[in-house]
Amino acid sequence: MLNKLLNRRDLLKAGAKTTGTAAGLGLASGLGLTGIAPAFAAPISGSELVKKPVRVTAQRKALVFIMLDGGNDSFNMLVPTNSKHYQQYQQTRGNLALSKDQLLPLKDFMDEQGRHFSVHHSMPEVQALFSQKKLAFVANMGPMIEPVNKQNFQNGSAALPLGLMSHADQFKHWQTSMPGQRLNQGWFGRFADTLQPNRASFDIPMNISLSGSNIMQNGLKTSHYSITDKGSVGLIVKEESNALNDTILASFNDLMTADYHNDPFKQGYLLSTWEAQQQHQTFKQAVEQHQIPGDFSDTPLSQQLKKVAQSIKAADDLNTPQQTFFLRYIGWDHHDELLNNHASMLQVLSKALGEFQGALDDMGLADNVITFTGSDFGRTLTSNGNGTDHGWGGNTLVMGNGVAGGKVYGQYPELNLGDKNPLDVGDGVLIPTTATDQLYAELALWFGIKRRDLPLMFPNLKHFYNMADPAQALPLGVISV
Repeated sequence: MLNKLLNRRDLLKAGAKTTGTAAGLGLASGLGLTGIAPAFAAPISGSELVKKPVRVTAQRKALVFIMLDGGNDSFNMLVPTNSKHYQQYQQTRGNLALSKDQLLPLKDFMDEQGRHFSVHHSMPEVQALFSQKKLAFVANMGPMIEPVNKQNFQNGSAALPLGLMSHADQFKHWQTSMPGQRLNQGWFGRFADTLQPNRASFDIPMNISLSGSNIMQNGLKTSHYSITDKGSVGLIVKEESNALNDTILASFNDLMTADYHNDPFKQGYLLSTWEAQQQHQTFKQAVEQHQIPGDFSDTPLSQQLKKVAQSIKAADDLNTPQQTFFLRYIGWDHHDELLNNHASMLQVLSKALGEFQGALDDMGLADNVITFTGSDFGRTLTSNGNGTDHGWGGNTLVMGNGVAGGKVYGQYPELNLGDKNPLDVGDGVLIPTTATDQLYAELALWFGIKRRDLPLMFPNLKHFYNMADPAQALPLGVISV
């Protein structure tokens, strides 16, 4: 089974991760990504569960999700450094192992097995945030339907996520946390269905994407508002008044005000275009009056997080006190040239996180925001020569004042191979020991969902957590809820 999954990797590229665009005279490409559903759109299909409303307490909070798109080699991001377990890491990883002088120690933490940990040398900001107890790691996590062991994985009796180890499917499962189905609604979208069920078409959605179209922020009734690291995008010819633009705009206005009552498609396009322009003007006016403290690096991720910080600061002006944000940092599929490329990308990630958290601290908003990362899947512990291949379980991070930081949560796995490791199903592909549901449930509670509605949001949570006792604490304890 494993060989079949791995051999499919070249056929399962992320081409299904689409981003929508709108085309038309004088329109910027981002205009069609504003969450406006044309009247002629086909009904959204999906599980019966997502049709049931959940209850969410309205409050001033924001969740920021950064998808490390492609599959982060996270066992070089977080490494055990005490003698026995480092030797195990070094032996298994071979030519991809980092030397101890390439690692930054995470002080004042030791897990139940007596292991100490370090992070990649490109992540000093993450090291500092961990030390300040504003950041934590969750070890060996991934989308799961039920707990899996090596025996039922190998004999085919385990319930496994659809398309395990495929980019397109695993990318989707991180957004829905329902890996037994292929859905087009995500758990961020469920929040908006509850909190903005009757949002006026000109109003800004609470779900804001920095990466175009996505499933995570799609609800049954609601979608997202798409912006760039420069802000929202509207009619290009309205951004600067000059003779040429004024002439083009006048002609365009004539087209848009024509009577199309016999053509529903043109009528729908007209309405969507003007609604999008109104949203753009509302967003721009609200956000640009707020200055963000601190210096942000000139990388797309840092600039996107700067715009996120500005949008959170403007939440009251946008009439969106509760917000979610979706970002994609693409390029983590390191089948080749892992060491150099991984180091560069971890550096960008670490700097961006440090800058973002610092700005939130300076603005007095750090108590209201939690940032977390995901990635399609972890990667093989073994080297393919100069990189690694698709795996399953991997390590992720969670950041914010609401995080019980300075710890590694979950079960960091043994890093040996074969029969010596009960989680290794071949080539160092590790079965996860923590499901995305377990972390997401804590994030959802922090955001305001009612505990009794967790099974509606995450129907597989019952396989990882005894929900019979409503007073029982969730097993991870990453978030203070």
